[in-house]
Amino acid sequence: MKGFSEKIAKIKPTIFSYITNLANEYGAINLGQGFPDFDGPKFIKEAAIHAIQEEGKNQYCPSNGIKELRTAIVDKYRAFYGIELDFDKEVTVYSGATEAIFSTLFALLNPHDEVILFEPFYDQYLALCYFTGATPKFVRIDPDFSFDFEQLEAALTPQTKCVIINNPQNPLGKMFSKQELEQIGRICSDCFIITDEVYEHITFEPSHISMAMLSEFRDRSVTISSTAKTFSLTGWKIGYTLANEAISERIRMVHQFVTFCTATPLQYAMAEALKAPVSYYEALRNEYWKKRDFLISILQNTGFKTYIPQGAYYIVADISNFNFDDDVQFCEYLIKEVGVAAIPMSVFYSETNPVTNLVRFCFAKKNHVLETAEERLKQLQKI
Repeated sequence: MKGFSEKIAKIKPTIFSYITNLANEYGAINLGQGFPDFDGPKFIKEAAIHAIQEEGKNQYCPSNGIKELRTAIVDKYRAFYGIELDFDKEVTVYSGATEAIFSTLFALLNPHDEVILFEPFYDQYLALCYFTGATPKFVRIDPDFSFDFEQLEAALTPQTKCVIINNPQNPLGKMFSKQELEQIGRICSDCFIITDEVYEHITFEPSHISMAMLSEFRDRSVTISSTAKTFSLTGWKIGYTLANEAISERIRMVHQFVTFCTATPLQYAMAEALKAPVSYYEALRNEYWKKRDFLISILQNTGFKTYIPQGAYYIVADISNFNFDDDVQFCEYLIKEVGVAAIPMSVFYSETNPVTNLVRFCFAKKNHVLETAEERLKQLQKI
């Protein structure tokens, strides 16, 4: 039998499956994987049920998404960001932001193109670079959210094809400012700019700046977002891209041969979700703000040094006070001996310049779960 794809040799099993399986085995509270342990609003689920029961809304829909959802996305971006989009030519719906990123990179990249990643990075970005045959280049973001524009300039070569920006950023929680985005766009003047903005409505600093707002980059940017985090329905997997007609056409060519279309009745439900009033988004932000501050206090009282996120629902903590110099070993100990799961941050960095003293906790959990985690984490004060 002939061998497998050489591309797969570079891909490692996702850390999220490993940590979640270990947490389940030991009965640990899972503050590792990034999903809420509570469902989104009842009115959205009722809208899905209604669509399922209605004749004609359970079959294939247009590959680029139902008109109702694409129109609702356009309305949302007009209301929140003051921009106009063409629902037919510039908005495409996918089976989650994950598929949107996959389709985008496969539409834009050739083997041996280079992609700039800000590290720590969401691990899918690196895997997709390998799948496409592209070469990743790295720019380090420090835990205080600063990064060196000179390092970005040094990473550029004639082979650089695109730069990926996660904003708000997972895992650190950095929010890129308008000035930072503009400077990145101008430095990477001959590159596509891909922004992953799935946490756009979970923010604790001044308003999120979407790349779609910066008109000078519209002809070479792809904005990616999702309804999963905003409406606490991560299992529905409904994401979308915003890009000009020429870019959208090419991304859709990939999308049609990956999933073709995503779940039709859930699209109808999300079209209703996007009609939620501003008060919904304010309540979401305020509730997560309380959870963020609660988990920060728990971790600090336990002995962690924490970095306060500007957005998303993760807290990065330094483990240096606990006599561990390996973050994976620490997370395994935390699960087996303490009963709490976290994610080792080393998996979000390039292997050539590892970081092994940081872990990531997710605070998108019910309050009583965080309270139970607090009781268990007190054991760390004894080591």
